[in-house]
Amino acid sequence: MIPDQPILWTDDQYRSFGLIPQVSSHRYHECSLFDEPNLIKLLDAYPRRRLQAFTMGEDPTRRDEWRCVDVPEDMDGATLLEAVHNGRLWLNITHVDTNNKDYAKLIAGMYDHLSEHCEHLQSPKPDYSTLLISSPGAQVYYHLDAEPNMLWHLRGQKRVWLYPAMDTRFTPQDYLEAIYAGEVDENLPFDLSYDQAAVEYLLNPGDVASWPHNAPHRIQNLDMNVSLATSYYTPTIYRRQYTQLANRFVMRGLGIKNRSVREDGLMASVKRMSYRAINKIRPFPRMNRSASYITDLQIDPSAPLGYRRLKEKIPASFSEQRHAA
Repeated sequence: MIPDQPILWTDDQYRSFGLIPQVSSHRYHECSLFDEPNLIKLLDAYPRRRLQAFTMGEDPTRRDEWRCVDVPEDMDGATLLEAVHNGRLWLNITHVDTNNKDYAKLIAGMYDHLSEHCEHLQSPKPDYSTLLISSPGAQVYYHLDAEPNMLWHLRGQKRVWLYPAMDTRFTPQDYLEAIYAGEVDENLPFDLSYDQAAVEYLLNPGDVASWPHNAPHRIQNLDMNVSLATSYYTPTIYRRQYTQLANRFVMRGLGIKNRSVREDGLMASVKRMSYRAINKIRPFPRMNRSASYITDLQIDPSAPLGYRRLKEKIPASFSEQRHAA
């Protein structure tokens, strides 16, 4: 059951949501959906192609140590949760709002509330939601998401660092364009000196962290964690998306090095229209990121880090290659 009034913020928090880094309160952590028996039930039934598993190192500057891990088809939810408890794993239960009606109802309620109280968002529509279950000490490397999102924290403690958005000191322009084009994942080059410009928060159950669109961030667990990441779209988001795609496929193709990220004005409109017109006639190539989900690691709760090494590499259980075969 969803608690009564799960979101109850101050007027200032509603007005600044998505515009500045902030942590606000919620009551979704009181919902039984996030109790361990219900998490096990969810994992038992969840489509393996939508259940992603990763492992990582301990150095926040070594993003190359982020690796995907195969989930055995016949592994039950209790065993998966045991591996996360005792290992170094990060589970992404992707599209949870489209694969489970109870989560769909909860997330729809979130956005109905935000749409009513945050006029500046122009009626945000939920786009992509992921339930995150992660090990003690696990981390997510410095990255940014193409879509605006937020993190509803439910169980455990974690630290989150939020960095300035749309600042080329922290997000090189080529990387931003490549992320929108799907040519690279969300990870960015990182130096520990960036932390001097970050806002750092300790998240507890009942906290929700939000930040400006395209603000880089990274995460470090203190213990076993459960969180819900929700993404959304608004009319203004499409302007940024098409501006970045135009920069990548049109302006860079013309040899223009100093590509403007402005989203208003005549030039920005012309760029976006040019991209969309050309893309209809001869679509620009877009990479399938799931093609990179090749691994020689597989979840094993009896192994020290919650996974074992396979004799050879295979497409991960959540790779589109695996399901196209």
